[in-house]
Amino acid sequence: MFKIFFYINELNDIQKENLNQLRNVNIIYRNYGGNNYYQNAIKIKRYCKKKNFKLFVSNDKQLAIRLGSYGLYLPSFNNRDYFAQSNIKVIGSAHNEIEIRGKINQGCEEIFISPIFNTKSHIEKEGRGLAFYRSLMHKYSKQIKIHPLGGINQKNISKIILSGSKGFSAKSMIEKKMSKSLISYLNLIATNL
Repeated sequence: MFKIFFYINELNDIQKENLNQLRNVNIIYRNYGGNNYYQNAIKIKRYCKKKNFKLFVSNDKQLAIRLGSYGLYLPSFNNRDYFAQSNIKVIGSAHNEIEIRGKINQGCEEIFISPIFNTKSHIEKEGRGLAFYRSLMHKYSKQIKIHPLGGINQKNISKIILSGSKGFSAKSMIEKKMSKSLISYLNLIATNL
């Protein structure tokens, strides 16, 4: 099954409008600013339960357990050692092979490698490209699932699929109103690949 993950800080109206039309997606709650942190987490948890979406809480194991979330997301900067022994699924992100090995040691079952494409949010980091992604995906295929992150949009999703990927993660895509064709395409790949 093809997995789609969206990062959100809060559940705003545009995100909700997009998500109300989507099926079979995963949400990563990533509120590093801390604004209404716990209240947003509760709101997002309730929404995910209603929509049957899997919720991953970023960088806060206690909150993930307290909410009964599906999993815990470990950002690339989190290099603490002890996460593997819990009843929740652990996923993470990385920028290079050293960080990938660190995430494997932390107990991650899936990793997002970034940035694959150029992004507007991190213009100082050049996208590494699909060849970079494919090489890591194949190298670690027996150990862990690796998905692309960074600069993913409607124009390059098909390239991700053709690369052999079984999923992706995006932040900016969910923050603006999605076209009907994008919604249809995401639903198609999330339920049929």
